Amino acid sequence: MKSISRDSINLGFSFVLLFGITFVAGFYYWILFIFSGIFLLSYIILDKKKLRCPECGGYENLDRLMYAKNHVYHCKQCGERLIIRITLNELKGGD
Repeated sequence: MKSISRDSINLGFSFVLLFGITFVAGFYYWILFIFSGIFLLSYIILDKKKLRCPECGGYENLDRLMYAKNHVYHCKQCGERLIIRITLNELKGGD
């Protein structure tokens, strides 16, 4: 069964958050614009490879994937249910 990893969604959210912080801070220290670009490029690559519908390859935005982590959600292109794979560490209730 094809699925999207919960870790990939969290990593994508981290990249977007870091992009926003470094972009705003780049107005004060221009060197941070370089890091902002790196975070944006990293998110785009992650989105193209891991954050797509496993069935049809259709685009789902990060907000909808965050919602799908805890709720039943269907792909808007093909209508198939998106299955979010839970990591072993989360099943154990660990850190």
